[in-house]
Amino acid sequence: MPFRSSRPWSVLGLGALVVLNIVLIGLLVVRPAPGVDGGAPEVAPSASPAEAAEGEPPAKREPVELPTPSEQPDRREPAERIIVGADAATAWRAEVGDCSDPATLERTSNGGESWEELALDLAPVSRVRVLGPQTLFAIGGAADCEPTYLSSSTAGSSWLSNDQYLEGSWYLIPSDRATMATPAGTVAAPCEAVDLAALDATDAALLCRDGDLALTSDGGASWEETEAPITASAIGVRDGGFILAGAHESCDDDVAVVLTTVDGAALDDTSCVDAGDGPLAVSGGPDALWLWAGDATYVSTDGGQSW
Repeated sequence: MPFRSSRPWSVLGLGALVVLNIVLIGLLVVRPAPGVDGGAPEVAPSASPAEAAEGEPPAKREPVELPTPSEQPDRREPAERIIVGADAATAWRAEVGDCSDPATLERTSNGGESWEELALDLAPVSRVRVLGPQTLFAIGGAADCEPTYLSSSTAGSSWLSNDQYLEGSWYLIPSDRATMATPAGTVAAPCEAVDLAALDATDAALLCRDGDLALTSDGGASWEETEAPITASAIGVRDGGFILAGAHESCDDDVAVVLTTVDGAALDDTSCVDAGDGPLAVSGGPDALWLWAGDATYVSTDGGQSW
């Protein structure tokens, strides 16, 4: 049998492989690289809003509008006035002032029909307390607004300095109303204070600028806040408790006055006084209640039933 060589087929197979490799290499060379020659690279699809919210925290946004004044918290201003009475005829009233604006003091002996101006070298006056028809003391700012204690046994026509009595006394620090002196020592005021009413060595109340009362029964060592029975803007001491003046729905546009216990609870029904607009000051004693509203003063000798 004649022998047939397989070389031609081997040569053809090898040639086919060479041609195939050349074609493949050519394809790799001419294939465009993504994004290099202007071709757009593939872009992953963007997440839907729901997916973005689920995967990432929401972006912060500025408010589109600000609260209107009526939506702002109702805040009282610090007390501008003080009034204290000895009886139904005799009382003292003061414009508080500040460290750069001296206080003023006046006295009446005819139930508020007329007032006599008295000298008082305080700027401001933080507290006035009547001890008798001719006797009272005042605490406030002296030089550099440092606290000082003045006392008078001549109804306020002359004064003596008695700073030794500052220790143990109640008062808001003249240069810093966020700090107060108490029988327990100097402490941070429990709230932003409108005014302080100190009944004795243990019981006192602060009317806070948010309208609440801060009360203490241990000389200022601890305080408890409670809601005032009226929308109060003034507080004072009365015989055995406190007295508030301000607004109440039962009084419409009149000034509301209410007596409270040392716990801040209303003692009687709210009294309504047909008084003018303006800053308020109020206080009470064993014989009479005094209210200073606008340009007028009012006296009640029946516990606030009439003025």
